[in-house]
Amino acid sequence: MELLHSEAGLTLVGSVLGTVWTFFRSRDWYERARRRRFGRAVTAVEAGVELAYRTYIREIKKGRADGKLTEKEMERAREKARRVAIKYGRTTGVDVARELGDEYFDLWISRSVRRMRAQG
Repeated sequence: MELLHSEAGLTLVGSVLGTVWTFFRSRDWYERARRRRFGRAVTAVEAGVELAYRTYIREIKKGRADGKLTEKEMERAREKARRVAIKYGRTTGVDVARELGDEYFDLWISRSVRRMRAQG
């Protein structure tokens, strides 16, 4: 008990509380940084989908009465969107495949395509 009333005890308690405070603040900072990187990765995917649409898909749809793409064409469009997203992500300092998860990359592309279609 005397330790708590001494100068050394108060210094120790202050140091422990400061360390705990710093730990929690750094976790908040890390989480904000992670969310920011994730948002930039999603933006990169959206940019890839948009560019693939403007440079590849739109021309194919114009040339067809039904406006439908074949499976092979959809696969090429998805690959084009993926390449553009990775390239765009690099320019913003984000590893898009790592942030979104390489195994979920195509799902994010599909989600972006659905969102784009819904917007018109």
